[in-house]
Amino acid sequence: MSEMSMVRRCYSCGAILQSEDKDAEGYIKPEVLNQEHRVGEVYFCDKCYTEQSYSLTPTQPSLEEGYLSMLEDAQASDALIVYVIDAFSFEASFVKEVAETIQGLPILVIANKRDLLPKSVKDETLKIYFAHRFRASGIYANPEDVVLTTLSSNSDVLEIAKMIEERRRRHDVYIIGAAGAGKTFFLNAYLRSYKNSSSQEISLSNYPGTDLRVMQIPLDNSSMMYDTPGIPTDNSVTSRMDSANLRVAYPSTPVKARLLSFIEKDAVAIGGLAIFELLKGERTAVKFYGADGLTLKKKQAEKLSPIFFKGLEKGDLKPAGINLKDRSDFDAFDIVVEEKGARDIGIEGLGWFAFEGKSQTFRVIVPKGVSIYTSRAKIK
Repeated sequence: MSEMSMVRRCYSCGAILQSEDKDAEGYIKPEVLNQEHRVGEVYFCDKCYTEQSYSLTPTQPSLEEGYLSMLEDAQASDALIVYVIDAFSFEASFVKEVAETIQGLPILVIANKRDLLPKSVKDETLKIYFAHRFRASGIYANPEDVVLTTLSSNSDVLEIAKMIEERRRRHDVYIIGAAGAGKTFFLNAYLRSYKNSSSQEISLSNYPGTDLRVMQIPLDNSSMMYDTPGIPTDNSVTSRMDSANLRVAYPSTPVKARLLSFIEKDAVAIGGLAIFELLKGERTAVKFYGADGLTLKKKQAEKLSPIFFKGLEKGDLKPAGINLKDRSDFDAFDIVVEEKGARDIGIEGLGWFAFEGKSQTFRVIVPKGVSIYTSRAKIK
């Protein structure tokens, strides 16, 4: 009796998979093709797998040389760390080495841009979430260590200044955080009400032993506040766009949920910047939180993918990134959701997808070097 078997094709390019000729179309390593536990799952030929960089390790931001040695001084002096974050998108902005260096130091988290999150969400809920994300990154913080602000009024800054003075215990203060999070605005507002009671002057110079330009603000005769350079956002979607596209992709008003319903192999394209797909799992209701100007196009993945990349090539998709033309300009990540309950999968700088965890597998395709994250839900 004849035996029938299914012809396996590359999920990306559609080539028939084979393990005989490395130089021919559709080549895949035999040990990958013959894995029994992968029956029913998707496969990629070696060429597509390499080009799309399927990975489980998102990129973290880069650091200027000397940044860690500066923070080692903060650790040695038992300084207060004031960490400024962008409340809309900060989850993938942490650097492992920074977290390790400042571990154990007292911390005050300034969660800026509260106005970009829905007013209906309780502040206490957000504080608990932000503190959780800091702990997940290796920096111990409690909800009472978090201040929610929009940094648009002097009253907010005066209250934060008061908290800094109470918490620093006459020790130094280091202001750190991602570029664009609001550090500069905070320092400018802080200086408007600053009174120098020391014998030293405010200065802007290289931090000792480094090439980092740091503003030093005397707090008393023996301690300083250091305004440090912003940690680059080079693992964020925002670093892949020009100013015109960024105005569309980054919110200027509170984000609202856009409801989508996914069945297996459904996918949605976010402008010309990313694709989010339910690779495996039961029907799932998904809410997308991002800028109103972002266009969402939903189809089955096998139909959406060629439309997305052809649109990029022609320049038809908006908003789009700089020099994003084909598959080789993108990374892809598969996320197996094992946790139950309200979960998020986010794209740094662009927004996040909220859903109930039900053992799904999602695929997220983003510009190379852009980080994604998975977490408990920010908004419930």
